[in-house]
Amino acid sequence: MDLSQLEVFMAVAEEKSFSRAGTRLNRTQAAISQAVKKLEEDIGETLFDRSVKEGKLTDAGHVLFNYAVQLLNTRSEAQLA
Repeated sequence: MDLSQLEVFMAVAEEKSFSRAGTRLNRTQAAISQAVKKLEEDIGETLFDRSVKEGKLTDAGHVLFNYAVQLLNTRSEAQLA
């Protein structure tokens, strides 16, 4: 898992859409889907409920989202320091 994967994950969670996250990050929807799939494989958990149209987080997704916010905020603070 790396920070760029977490940025993609957070974009999908915030936009509630793989395609809107792709637009936001200037990447294709396929690249976004691939990054999320790789992250899910790395951590061994499904992060989004794909049975619904919106990018709805699973329980594991909610947990990871909270940690991702902390990690990316820490990175920003370190860059400012």
